[in-house]
Formats: sequence, structure tokens, C-alpha cells
Amino acid sequence: MAFKKTFVLSDETVNSYGFRIITAGIRLDNARKNLPCFYDHKTWEIPLGHWENLRVENNRLLGDLIINGDNDREKSYINKIENGDIKGASIGADPITWSDSPMVLNQGQTRPTLTECDLFEASITPLPGNTGALALKHKENLVTLSANNSNDIIPQLKKEPNMKAIALKLDLKEDATEGDILQAIGNIQLSKTNAEAMNATVLAEAQKDLKEDQKEIFVSLSKTDPVQALKYVQMCKITPDVAAPAANGKTATIAEMIKLGKETPASTEGKNSYDYLQKHNAVELARIQKEEPEKYAQLAREYGQGVRYKS
Repeated sequence: MAFKKTFVLSDETVNSYGFRIITAGIRLDNARKNLPCFYDHKTWEIPLGHWENLRVENNRLLGDLIINGDNDREKSYINKIENGDIKGASIGADPITWSDSPMVLNQGQTRPTLTECDLFEASITPLPGNTGALALKHKENLVTLSANNSNDIIPQLKKEPNMKAIALKLDLKEDATEGDILQAIGNIQLSKTNAEAMNATVLAEAQKDLKEDQKEIFVSLSKTDPVQALKYVQMCKITPDVAAPAANGKTATIAEMIKLGKETPASTEGKNSYDYLQKHNAVELARIQKEEPEKYAQLAREYGQGVRYKS
């Protein structure tokens, strides 16, 4: 029976080279088809075995090592693993994206974060996370990192972040620690995620009773101004079928009223400006955006140039 053992292949802690790898950014599609196992990234040797059942748990990449034990060499490595002489594993990755954004930098980092990479090899090693225990592709060659050559393939941080300015921006004390700052950023991210989820839920509930033509207008409004979109729903519920008299004396539906532009007659006072429409008649602005894209672009351009409504 083949030898099998689970190893942690990678996690998100800062390694001995001063950077870290985001686990979610490790591409696994090719690795799940074929991921050989070597000893200490010696890819020129015959593989010891292979990896199966690659999965992510608690921001760690795990894999099951399979060694058949068909010869003395493989049996020797199995014995070393079982005796505890070899306990670690590390990955060989092809870097795709490096980032020096403060959002992905942890305390102690001296190099950018590798946010995206392609996994092509994983090795067992007695020194995980230490010199010689991580390999990256550089100009199509595999480079086992060490103090002598890591500078050539790992980019430098562009500059040290101004932690004082970041702390003040986050309403923290200027001497806040990196941990305090990262915690504050995490809270902001969580609040943003919760707000987006709540906003999506409210908008989804709001449009349930709308007719198809009304939903189309509502969706357009919600993309630019959710508040106006909800006001539009209220208007629809107050006047579900009749919105304004049509020119021929009959009644007009809301969709017809919007198409006719009854709520915003042209005037010389700027009521047809982007500034006025977004504040007082988002329905008409949505119609213009959908039916008169050139006019909408002109209104938006004028707004960007400082055109504002004045009564």
C-alpha cells in the first residue's frame, strides 16, 4: 500500500524572505491534474511521489503526499517522514501578481505580497519557510531562494507606507501600531461587506411587486442612486397604474410618463441639468441615460465641468 501523509504546503504568514503568499491567489487548476513531489525543490531528480486532494483550510493550502515506496530511495524518505526527520513542505510557484498595497501587507513584511501565483511543484523539506525552502520561477527557470539570490526575483517595496498618515485617516492615534491599523482596516472592510449585503437585500425586496417595465427603470436607478430608486418604488405604489395625464386626454402609465418626460419640462432655469435631475428627478435622468445616451453623456460632462442648477 502506498504511503500517504497530509502536509501544510503554504500559509499566509510572513516567510523568511520578508514576503507572504495569499492562499486564495494560488492557482490550483493545473496542480490538481499533476503536482509532483520532490525533495527540497530538486526538480532535476526523479519525483519521490505526487500530491493529491489539494484543498484550502483556514487560509492554509493542504495536500496529501503519496509515495509508492517501490524502491530503496522512496522507502528511505518514507522512513525519514515517519521518524519526524522531515516534517515540512513548501511550494514551487510561478509569480503572477505582486502587491505593495497596505491592505495586503502584514507587520514584519519587507517585500510585497504575492497575491497571485501558479502552483507547479511542491517539495518535502526539513527546513520549511527557511532559506532554500521556497522556490519561484524566474525567466522560466526554477530558483530556490536563498540570501544570495532572492533579491533578484522578489521585488522591493516601492516605499515604506506612511503609517502615521494612515492612522490619522482611520481616526486612530498617530502612534497607532500596525496591528491597530490593520484591525481598523479589517473593520472597515467588514462594514462595507455588511452594508453591501444589506443594500442588495433591500433593493431585491423593494422591486418584488413592480411590473416588468417598472423593474427595468428601478434597476437602472439603483445602480447610480439607490435612494432615488426607493423613492421611485414609493411613487409606483402610490400610483401603480396612473402617473400623469397624456397629451390625448387619456391616462398614461408610469413608463409612458417617463418616456414623455412629463416631470421635467425644459426650462431656462437649468432644470434639465444633470445637477437638478439627480437631486429632484432621478426617474427622468434614468430615462435619458437609457434612451438618449448622447444627451446623458453631455449632461454628465457639463456636470463634471462645474455646471450646477441655480433657481
